[in-house]
Amino acid sequence: MNKNYKLLLTTLMASSLLTGCLGSSSSDDDTTTTTGATTQDVNIRFAAKVADQNASCNDTYAGLGVNSNASVQFTDFRLYVHDVALLDQNGNAQAVSLTSDGAWQTDRVALLDFETGESGCANGNSQTNMILKGKVAAGSYTGITFKVGVPQEDNHQDSTKAPSPLNVSSLFWRWQSGYKHARIDAKVNGTTDWFFHLGSTDCTGDPTQGEAVTCGAPNRPTIRLMNFNAEANQVILDYAQLVSLTDLANPTEKPNGCMSGKTDADCTEVLKAIGLNEGTQRVFKVGSL
Repeated sequence: MNKNYKLLLTTLMASSLLTGCLGSSSSDDDTTTTTGATTQDVNIRFAAKVADQNASCNDTYAGLGVNSNASVQFTDFRLYVHDVALLDQNGNAQAVSLTSDGAWQTDRVALLDFETGESGCANGNSQTNMILKGKVAAGSYTGITFKVGVPQEDNHQDSTKAPSPLNVSSLFWRWQSGYKHARIDAKVNGTTDWFFHLGSTDCTGDPTQGEAVTCGAPNRPTIRLMNFNAEANQVILDYAQLVSLTDLANPTEKPNGCMSGKTDADCTEVLKAIGLNEGTQRVFKVGSL
């Protein structure tokens, strides 16, 4: 065996040993990609309450309103949410990518439905949805933010051709105004209807003619809550806080309640309560599961 052949054999053996110990560069890249999670599943739970009681179509809630003289039975309780994000300990937001399910969520908007179609809630149905499902960047989070309502890009369309949950006729006004961002209706003192229909108002432009729609009052409040952990907490919507400074028993004009009109006296305090018109929102809060 000549020297050149011995040298070549030694080099090849050394190279083989080195490759076996360290692995190839392509294998390292594959391992990093498959084992290092970049997103995580998240379930965000919501609850509708009246003070410390669960909101239900079957029950009556007394002592509500500015004079505590109104008893309420719900006839509807639904709202849309979008632009959901979780907040880290420094307040930085990471968007939650909603999982489109063909029923309650598209990839941009979700419908929360607390009514059960029972008793006075005949306008709804038996199915409910109190949870948002999606993905968020892997990490640790201590807060949440979201907007109430349908996003502008989805708000002015033909609801009969829209995907679920944007095809619910009872949550749609008309093409120009768009959707009811929230619909929370009640019967007050057993006789008087009191409606809260949150939606965009003062809108111009005809979407049926391909025109862009601009609304002077979009009415999509941004909700920001701290000390929220999706695994231990839920977001609570408290109807008692929504109407705490409103005289439910004596609505000011027809239709009774608030239809989001900027000159409607019944809207003044409820819109502030939800965080609009320079009000400080007090309707949403964090609660334990």
